[in-house]
Amino acid sequence: MKRQLSLAVATLVLIPVAARPALAPQKLDAELKGISTVGVVVEELTSQAAGCGLKQSAIETAASKILTDSGLKVVRNSDNDTYVYLNVQTTSVPTGLCVSRYDVYLYTHTNTKLSYQTEPVLVQVSLIHEGGLAGGPAAGHGANVVKSLMQYVEQVAARIRRANQ
Repeated sequence: MKRQLSLAVATLVLIPVAARPALAPQKLDAELKGISTVGVVVEELTSQAAGCGLKQSAIETAASKILTDSGLKVVRNSDNDTYVYLNVQTTSVPTGLCVSRYDVYLYTHTNTKLSYQTEPVLVQVSLIHEGGLAGGPAAGHGANVVKSLMQYVEQVAARIRRANQ
């Protein structure tokens, strides 16, 4: 009895895609070009954060100053269109130790068609995200967290400034 080998053959069918222009290489941070106005939103802080020396108004004022000094128009308490969102989550223990997770985002909104929808929908887009973690005694904790947050806000402002040159 003769054995026959059967071979499975996969066929790749190439279907031409409608002619489209080749994507040009984008400049670094091209998505930031044209930003001239940003909102500033600082998430409400907990009583533990306040006990560790953090103040929402101080964070908002410091962030707004950095952004304004870099040439951006700042709209406070606004999450319209493009905005810098700062979030600090703090916990503390009775021994006076504080730990904070902090994040700085640059968000914008756009309309887009999702693959499972027929109509475009408004979506939030994260353009930049930086974050960190800090811990230490309550006495200097707030100042350390704000300093780190503002370094990230400075980075966001610098990237926007570079993209617009």
